[in-house]
Amino acid sequence: MRDANAGAMRFLIATYAWFLATLPEAFARANAWGFSWALWGLRRKIITRNLAASFPEKDAAWVRRIGQLSCRRTAEMGLYAIASPQLSEAEVRARIQLHPETLTGPHTVLSSNGVVLFVPHFSLMEMMSAVKLLDADLGRRAWVTLYRPLDLAAAEVWVKASRERFGMRLVSRRDGFGQTMQAVRSGQIAVILFDQSTHLGAQMEFLGRPVATTELPGIIAQRFKATARIFWSERTGFWRCQLRSHALSATDSVGLTLESNAWLAAQLRSSDDACADWLWAHDRWKYGQSPGIKPLQS
Repeated sequence: MRDANAGAMRFLIATYAWFLATLPEAFARANAWGFSWALWGLRRKIITRNLAASFPEKDAAWVRRIGQLSCRRTAEMGLYAIASPQLSEAEVRARIQLHPETLTGPHTVLSSNGVVLFVPHFSLMEMMSAVKLLDADLGRRAWVTLYRPLDLAAAEVWVKASRERFGMRLVSRRDGFGQTMQAVRSGQIAVILFDQSTHLGAQMEFLGRPVATTELPGIIAQRFKATARIFWSERTGFWRCQLRSHALSATDSVGLTLESNAWLAAQLRSSDDACADWLWAHDRWKYGQSPGIKPLQS
């Protein structure tokens, strides 16, 4: 019975993905709009609390507008993860651009050393999984990404295959730390989200309030003297983005943790569009004042 249910769920996901990828884009946009209102209804209190506390100078109308736009972009990201296996390589290439800074200059992610990429929760980060498709030099490197598996088994199988379609390897946060470190040790590229809510990190201030933040990407970069970069998707339209990178100058784990979070705070303050592109629905401040969280220190 369980196998039959899983098979039925996979069929439903595949059918929905086909509709999203094949019908005019207005269909996917309408679905994103609908799901965004469901997300807003479920997470409105958290979203408005986070935005109001982070931007106390803004009024309630601004908080509501940015929060609702963030929900639409979060829904857009989730639908792309479902639909992308049904998009051709040509369609994926047409939707994702590489900023020149990712390949040349001081911010490039190409390095003879191992590379640790600090990735923030911007809305179209799902599209970053196609990066190996976009450039031959990037494609020759092994990319290992730490991620949290989805709770629904059928959805997990579909989304993981979608993310690994172009050669990026996903390893679970539960058992993938060794594989991530081995990738960096051997001169490859590790991708780690650095702005997730966590109850195992260290305490620091982010947008005026204490958060518990992961030190993992900084620890790995310091341990293997790896190149450290912010790597993010800058949204340019519906299911369209430009992949960008920014060099981090610190070399120790504490410095890298502080610098990456300061960069993110500056991005969120830079414009309403950038602010709305972050996933405000996740409660990053949840464990910031937990008794077991110690202050970030060397």
